[in-house]
Amino acid sequence: MLIKAALAVGIIVILLRHSGVKSENFTGLRPVWLVAAFAAVLAQNLLTGIRWWYLLRAAGVKVSLFDAVSLTMQGLFFTLFIPGGSVSGDVVKGALIAGKTGEGHKFDAVFSILIDRLCGLCGLFILSLLAALLALLQPVKWPEFFADMLYVVVAAAPVFLLCFVAAFRCDIILKVAFFKKLYDLANRLTRGGISRIEQALAAYRPAWKTVVAWTLLSGFAAFPLIVLAVWLIAVAALGISGSCDSGVVIGSLLSGSIGELAGILPLTPGGIGVRDAVFVEIFKACGLPGAASAVIPIVFTTLFVLASSTGALFALYMLWAGKKHPGKK
Repeated sequence: MLIKAALAVGIIVILLRHSGVKSENFTGLRPVWLVAAFAAVLAQNLLTGIRWWYLLRAAGVKVSLFDAVSLTMQGLFFTLFIPGGSVSGDVVKGALIAGKTGEGHKFDAVFSILIDRLCGLCGLFILSLLAALLALLQPVKWPEFFADMLYVVVAAAPVFLLCFVAAFRCDIILKVAFFKKLYDLANRLTRGGISRIEQALAAYRPAWKTVVAWTLLSGFAAFPLIVLAVWLIAVAALGISGSCDSGVVIGSLLSGSIGELAGILPLTPGGIGVRDAVFVEIFKACGLPGAASAVIPIVFTTLFVLASSTGALFALYMLWAGKKHPGKK
């Protein structure tokens, strides 16, 4: 964990030193736009909790909306301190939700976290695909490495989405004898683990409309809030006129989509540092000067940490409620 934290800090220090950032680049930021950006990040986190609540209900797991949001916020908080990137927060959520559900629903409750993660990822890939296509359609000669990255996203996003659909409807694929034999072999090797996962997936098939709806809401509502937050930070740094430049708008869209994909990689706590480096390269490719291209991601990371830290308040409330009502889950 210390190595990953040091890596995150090291990346940010390098970005600051090589981008010519000065103290006035931060002191000149307009606070009202930063508050609005923080609200957008926090709203995205809360919407993630609501999405998980709906998916829990689809699997027949009875949990209150407050508990679903609370556990989501706590997971985001612990992501900052537990190795494993954003996945580490899911581990915390799994442990907490297992303690709040009955014996017959523990596996379904924990498995819902994977479905929630996949819905979010599919939504993010949809947004990233659209953002990459929009960028490629611009009458701009992108740097070669940047254009290659956009083409990779355009090629990879549909593949990931098709893989998710195939996993979700594996019951159809298993009608083919060859795949059924592979399934049976894998199930024996995992001592029934594969069949339990398939059964958990089966619980969501009747609720496919819920899964599709929240996948689309993730792509067209939740993650666009991240795009909005990035753009609002650009407004704070560059002013309204400067932030309406097409390069800033495209850069914000790409950062809030492709940049978030980079932040999922389990290289640093919460993707800090890795996400910032990708943001910087995106904004530089979009024509922003070095200082501005570094200030925007650094401020975003600060707001991300602050928004995630609100999970500590939910954790403290859970401890207080547990002491006040010892028998209540």
